[in-house]
Amino acid sequence: MAAGLDKNGAAIDGFAQLGFGFVEVGTVTPRPQPGNPKPRIFRLPQAQAIINRMGFNNLGVDHLLEHVRAARFNGVLGINIGKNFDTPVENAVSDYLIGLNKVYAHASYITVNVSSPNTPGLRSLQFGDSLKQLLDALAERREVLATEQRKRVPLAIKIAPDMTDEETALVAQALLASGMDAVIATNTTLSREGVEGLAHADEAGGLSGGPVRERVRTQCVCWPVNWQGACPSSPLAASPRARTQPRRSPPGRAWCRCIRGSSIEGRH
Repeated sequence: MAAGLDKNGAAIDGFAQLGFGFVEVGTVTPRPQPGNPKPRIFRLPQAQAIINRMGFNNLGVDHLLEHVRAARFNGVLGINIGKNFDTPVENAVSDYLIGLNKVYAHASYITVNVSSPNTPGLRSLQFGDSLKQLLDALAERREVLATEQRKRVPLAIKIAPDMTDEETALVAQALLASGMDAVIATNTTLSREGVEGLAHADEAGGLSGGPVRERVRTQCVCWPVNWQGACPSSPLAASPRARTQPRRSPPGRAWCRCIRGSSIEGRH
């Protein structure tokens, strides 16, 4: 189960009992924050899609960890970390290091969310010197934590679907150079292709669901090529039905993650 549904880790055991192969909670930030004003989520049923502008609403990393410690789940638990909305982008590294330090001992893997379109400036962290600075800081701190705690927790980077092939290749090179372990493809898109003219299509926020499916499939092919099989990818297909998940797994190792389906069609 992908992050975003259980932002505070309040239902880890419940989701585990539904048969998911792993559960990811968050995105969680160092300090509590309310997210964007409501309404902030809009269904577009004709396109099997959703637009959301939640804005990392959560009760803070310390609150999440209380739930993680209380959970009985002993399977694969991912924790997704982000920055607070009022932390300047130039200081974002400090927020991610706070999250990394706090969740490291409790996570099977850690997702670094630099691709939400609903936190101003966040996506700029995917490129150039900003990305290199963040990745280098995370990698350096991870080595310290691995030595102290005698375990190496994988780091996954969650990326946007709106990059060109050239941008994707540059990001892939940066992730490889810094020793990141996985990529999660993808977050929501700012594009409105496939929902033009529908009610709520002009709402601000990230679009997910059926219209994003082909973008994700493209990334599922593009990332393993760029990484030459060195790292796994996790296709976040944003599809409402299992049969519309990627038709084939990308080369190398891959996990398929569930998102949005229950919001579009209910428990079925």
